Amino acid sequence: MIHLTRRSTLAGLCLAPFAVRAQSADQIAFHFYGAQNCPPCIAFKRAGLPIVQAAGDASGFSVIENMIARTQDIGDVGIYGPADPLLRQAGGQLNRIYPPLFIVTRGDDILSAREGDWRSALADAEAASKAKT
Repeated sequence: MIHLTRRSTLAGLCLAPFAVRAQSADQIAFHFYGAQNCPPCIAFKRAGLPIVQAAGDASGFSVIENMIARTQDIGDVGIYGPADPLLRQAGGQLNRIYPPLFIVTRGDDILSAREGDWRSALADAEAASKAKT
């Protein structure tokens, strides 16, 4: 299991304001963070991701997939590129930073962060989308 150090978490938080803004202020997004050598991540991509994408199409939220090659690298600040600051910011809401991770946002605000529990994150995204309309 890989844990982020306090220093890498703080560095990620400092970079958060510079993250690429891909969402409007009220846009709901479901973010998936995974790794190609992570069996639960690959299982989610195969079976869960199509369900989440269909729900996003039906409910009006976007689905953003963020994958790296190896779980061992998740502690490296910047490994997820422009999507990395969001993960580092959400780290404070998680017990551990280890994929698969699911984050639901409204614009730049984190609504929920889940470790391995995509169904709860999906429910969070659907609820936020309903509340928006």
